[in-house]
Amino acid sequence: MCAGPHPARPVARGLSRHVGGVTLIELMVVLAILAASLYAMLPEVTGWVRGISVRNSGESLKAGIERARMEALRRNVAMSFWLVAEPGGKGLSNACAVSSTGPSWVVAGLSPDGKCAAAASATADPQLVERWASADGSNAVSVTAVDAQGEAADHITFTSLGQVSASPGSASRIDIKHASGVARALRITIDAGGAVRMCDPNVDANDPRRC
Repeated sequence: MCAGPHPARPVARGLSRHVGGVTLIELMVVLAILAASLYAMLPEVTGWVRGISVRNSGESLKAGIERARMEALRRNVAMSFWLVAEPGGKGLSNACAVSSTGPSWVVAGLSPDGKCAAAASATADPQLVERWASADGSNAVSVTAVDAQGEAADHITFTSLGQVSASPGSASRIDIKHASGVARALRITIDAGGAVRMCDPNVDANDPRRC
């Protein structure tokens, strides 16, 4: 005798039909936790970004000084690295001015004051070789250059032998900081023989990065 069809099993009451769903309250709790975490991390992220700007500026300044020395040796003539400031903090133009606190730089045989947009040339004033604007990755960075006596200096001149010229006003130290004052600082030193070093004046005395 054939059995009749089995009766349908009753669906258990109380089971949710949306087991994988998320309630609005749960979503709000998750968003609140994420917001609190991001807020807590903000100072560290901001400090990291500012530190990157200082590092970019330091690396660029060091490369520019070394380029000036290399050109002096290669051309067998005196060559200078100049710190320059640009009104408005944008790309370099002929409105630039040589300055001991200029965050941008120019490598040239003669003063590039008011001539930073000149074409590269071995003969035409200011005999420009290369230029770099701080707007290219180093915004809000403060630069201060001084000579061996601690007086403001706006350039470094290398002789044809690659040594720093004995002429007055040649920088021996460049300090690099973020304008906010809340980021690591760096320093570039230039000795009389022409060696260039970037260091950190604020690390422990036993740290090899110490100035």
